[in-house]
Amino acid sequence: MLTKVFYSFLSRHHSLQFVFVKRRNAFFNYFQSPRQPIPPYNHVCQIGDPVLRTRAEPVEPEILATAQFKGFVEHLISIMRSHEAYGLAAPQIGVSAQIFAIETTKQQIEECIKTKSAGQPLEIVPLTVFINPKMKIIDYHTNSYPESCASVFGYIAHVPRAKTIEIQALDITGKEFTWNGHGWPAKIVQHEMDHLQGKLFTDRMDPKTFACAIWSVVNQRSGRVAIKFYPDPGRWGRFKRIFS
Repeated sequence: MLTKVFYSFLSRHHSLQFVFVKRRNAFFNYFQSPRQPIPPYNHVCQIGDPVLRTRAEPVEPEILATAQFKGFVEHLISIMRSHEAYGLAAPQIGVSAQIFAIETTKQQIEECIKTKSAGQPLEIVPLTVFINPKMKIIDYHTNSYPESCASVFGYIAHVPRAKTIEIQALDITGKEFTWNGHGWPAKIVQHEMDHLQGKLFTDRMDPKTFACAIWSVVNQRSGRVAIKFYPDPGRWGRFKRIFS
């Protein structure tokens, strides 16, 4: 299944055509929905999509050296960055594979300080790709901070996460590596590991803290607020400042 997804990726990426079903009734044609897109998506799947509740499949070693797989990983990173996310897992773009990427930039940290939206200590995390990861908890003591997700867009909640973890995984070349994380990086990786197990932060959250991230803005604007589920070039940063 995964082999088929990765090998078909380059042949069709950026070439999806939105085809309208021909009908005699022109009015029906005008409102007819386009053909269903095929994963990997250019958007992030939202809670309710079955792919987010499925245990991801391991990636076959023979796939790792192919241009198609490398293209898929580049696509995953591109979607993560376009959504200004701190991490993104393959199931979030519709592919049930044990892959995720993480990254926290200086610019993202400065934005959080500017908007006072961090809620916890942050640190720069270099771009890292994890393939077929296995996690070991080193320090079982937990921190509970506000957490959000590109797949539960618009909502936040406090989620307890282990302070220190260790990950054994493959990098994009197929080489095994060990990654150790404490605090902020550990939290991000635990969040992404959950995605590979078919879990979301809503499964681990303190339910009393679950909230719409912009509830106060909804009140201020008498409900006249719209949340878009895709990055809007030129306005995404300003939206995030409102959203935070």
